[in-house]
Amino acid sequence: MKKEHTLELLKAVGNGDISPEDALTKLKMEPFQDLGFAKVDHHRELRQGVAEVIYGAGKSPEHIAAITEALLGRGERVLITRMSPEAAEHVGARFKLRYDAVSRVGIVGELPEPDGVGAVVVATGGTTDIPVAEEAALTAEMLGNRVKRLYD
Repeated sequence: MKKEHTLELLKAVGNGDISPEDALTKLKMEPFQDLGFAKVDHHRELRQGVAEVIYGAGKSPEHIAAITEALLGRGERVLITRMSPEAAEHVGARFKLRYDAVSRVGIVGELPEPDGVGAVVVATGGTTDIPVAEEAALTAEMLGNRVKRLYD
Protein backbone atom coordinates (compact mmCIF):
# COMPACT_ATOMS: atom_id res chain seq x y z
CA MET A 1 0.00 0.00 0.00
CA LYS A 2 1.40 3.36 -1.00
CA LYS A 3 1.77 6.07 1.61
CA GLU A 4 -0.89 8.16 -0.14
CA HIS A 5 -3.44 5.34 0.09
CA THR A 6 -2.72 4.79 3.78
CA LEU A 7 -3.10 8.51 4.44
CA GLU A 8 -6.41 8.55 2.53
CA LEU A 9 -7.62 5.61 4.60
CA LEU A 10 -6.67 7.34 7.86
CA LYS A 11 -8.42 10.55 6.75
CA ALA A 12 -11.52 8.50 5.91
CA VAL A 13 -11.50 7.11 9.47
CA GLY A 14 -11.05 10.63 10.85
CA ASN A 15 -13.96 11.91 8.73
CA GLY A 16 -16.17 9.03 9.84
CA ASP A 17 -16.43 7.68 6.27
CA ILE A 18 -15.09 4.28 7.35
CA SER A 19 -15.03 2.59 10.73
CA PRO A 20 -11.71 1.90 12.47
CA GLU A 21 -12.54 -1.82 12.30
CA ASP A 22 -13.05 -1.70 8.52
CA ALA A 23 -9.84 0.29 8.12
CA LEU A 24 -7.99 -2.30 10.20
CA THR A 25 -9.35 -5.06 7.94
CA LYS A 26 -8.16 -3.16 4.86
CA LEU A 27 -4.71 -2.73 6.38
CA LYS A 28 -4.52 -6.41 7.30
CA MET A 29 -5.41 -7.43 3.74
CA GLU A 30 -2.96 -5.08 2.07
CA PRO A 31 0.56 -6.10 3.09
CA PHE A 32 1.15 -9.27 1.11
CA GLN A 33 -0.33 -10.85 -1.98
CA ASP A 34 0.22 -14.58 -2.12
CA LEU A 35 0.68 -15.72 -5.71
CA GLY A 36 1.34 -19.32 -4.68
CA PHE A 37 4.99 -19.16 -5.78
CA ALA A 38 5.79 -15.74 -4.29
CA LYS A 39 4.44 -13.33 -1.70
CA VAL A 40 4.44 -9.82 -3.09
CA ASP A 41 5.12 -7.20 -0.41
CA HIS A 42 2.87 -4.22 -1.11
CA HIS A 43 3.75 -2.51 2.19
CA ARG A 44 7.48 -2.36 1.62
CA GLU A 45 7.36 1.22 0.33
CA LEU A 46 5.35 2.28 3.38
CA ARG A 47 7.77 0.55 5.79
CA GLN A 48 11.07 1.09 3.98
CA GLY A 49 10.48 4.01 1.62
CA VAL A 50 11.24 1.78 -1.38
CA ALA A 51 8.79 -0.46 -3.23
CA GLU A 52 9.34 -4.17 -3.84
CA VAL A 53 12.01 -5.03 -6.44
CA ILE A 54 11.86 -8.24 -8.46
CA TYR A 55 15.11 -10.22 -8.39
CA GLY A 56 14.83 -11.99 -11.71
CA ALA A 57 17.65 -14.54 -11.44
CA GLY A 58 16.21 -18.01 -11.07
CA LYS A 59 12.63 -16.91 -11.70
CA SER A 60 10.74 -18.09 -14.76
CA PRO A 61 9.54 -15.49 -17.25
CA GLU A 62 5.95 -16.40 -16.28
CA HIS A 63 6.65 -15.78 -12.59
CA ILE A 64 8.31 -12.43 -13.31
CA ALA A 65 5.30 -11.40 -15.43
CA ALA A 66 2.84 -12.42 -12.70
CA ILE A 67 4.75 -10.50 -10.00
CA THR A 68 4.95 -7.50 -12.35
CA GLU A 69 1.20 -7.65 -12.88
CA ALA A 70 0.60 -7.79 -9.11
CA LEU A 71 2.79 -4.74 -8.52
CA LEU A 72 1.24 -2.78 -11.39
CA GLY A 73 -2.20 -3.66 -10.05
CA ARG A 74 -1.38 -1.63 -6.97
CA GLY A 75 -0.05 1.31 -8.96
CA GLU A 76 3.61 0.61 -8.32
CA ARG A 77 6.52 1.07 -10.71
CA VAL A 78 8.41 -2.14 -11.31
CA LEU A 79 12.16 -2.68 -11.21
CA ILE A 80 13.43 -6.11 -12.25
CA THR A 81 17.10 -6.92 -11.71
CA ARG A 82 19.15 -9.81 -13.13
CA MET A 83 16.54 -10.33 -15.83
CA SER A 84 17.31 -12.76 -18.63
CA PRO A 85 16.70 -11.77 -22.26
CA GLU A 86 14.05 -14.53 -22.45
CA ALA A 87 12.22 -13.08 -19.45
CA ALA A 88 12.47 -9.60 -20.97
CA GLU A 89 10.92 -10.84 -24.19
CA HIS A 90 8.07 -12.54 -22.31
CA VAL A 91 7.38 -9.61 -19.96
CA GLY A 92 7.79 -7.10 -22.80
CA ALA A 93 5.04 -8.84 -24.74
CA ARG A 94 2.61 -8.15 -21.87
CA PHE A 95 3.78 -4.80 -20.50
CA LYS A 96 5.60 -1.71 -21.70
CA LEU A 97 9.06 -2.81 -20.60
CA ARG A 98 12.27 -0.83 -20.85
CA TYR A 99 15.03 -3.46 -20.86
CA ASP A 100 18.74 -2.74 -20.66
CA ALA A 101 20.59 -5.84 -21.91
CA VAL A 102 23.95 -4.71 -20.53
CA SER A 103 22.79 -4.46 -16.91
CA ARG A 104 19.96 -6.99 -17.32
CA VAL A 105 17.57 -4.52 -15.70
CA GLY A 106 13.93 -4.21 -16.68
CA ILE A 107 11.71 -1.26 -15.80
CA VAL A 108 7.95 -1.05 -16.19
CA GLY A 109 6.59 2.42 -15.60
CA GLU A 110 8.22 5.81 -15.80
CA LEU A 111 11.33 6.76 -13.90
CA PRO A 112 10.45 9.24 -11.18
CA GLU A 113 11.67 12.81 -11.32
CA PRO A 114 14.85 13.11 -9.24
CA ASP A 115 13.91 14.32 -5.77
CA GLY A 116 17.26 14.55 -4.02
CA VAL A 117 19.95 17.16 -3.74
CA GLY A 118 23.11 16.40 -5.68
CA ALA A 119 23.76 13.22 -7.60
CA VAL A 120 24.80 9.64 -7.04
CA VAL A 121 28.08 8.93 -8.80
CA VAL A 122 28.54 5.47 -10.27
CA ALA A 123 32.13 4.83 -11.37
CA THR A 124 33.89 1.87 -12.91
CA GLY A 125 37.49 0.72 -12.89
CA GLY A 126 37.17 -0.85 -16.33
CA THR A 127 34.72 -1.99 -18.95
CA THR A 128 34.03 -5.33 -17.24
CA ASP A 129 32.43 -3.38 -14.37
CA ILE A 130 29.89 -1.65 -16.62
CA PRO A 131 27.06 -4.23 -16.24
CA VAL A 132 26.97 -4.01 -12.44
CA ALA A 133 27.59 -0.24 -12.53
CA GLU A 134 24.66 0.24 -14.90
CA GLU A 135 22.47 -1.95 -12.67
CA ALA A 136 23.38 0.32 -9.74
CA ALA A 137 22.77 3.47 -11.80
CA LEU A 138 19.34 2.37 -13.03
CA THR A 139 18.36 1.26 -9.52
CA ALA A 140 19.40 4.66 -8.13
CA GLU A 141 17.35 6.39 -10.84
CA MET A 142 14.30 4.27 -9.96
CA LEU A 143 14.72 5.48 -6.39
CA GLY A 144 14.47 9.10 -7.52
CA ASN A 145 18.15 9.99 -7.69
CA ARG A 146 20.04 11.94 -10.30
CA VAL A 147 22.95 9.76 -11.46
CA LYS A 148 26.35 10.72 -12.86
CA ARG A 149 28.09 7.86 -14.65
CA LEU A 150 31.92 7.78 -14.77
CA TYR A 151 32.89 4.74 -16.81
CA ASP A 152 36.56 4.01 -17.50
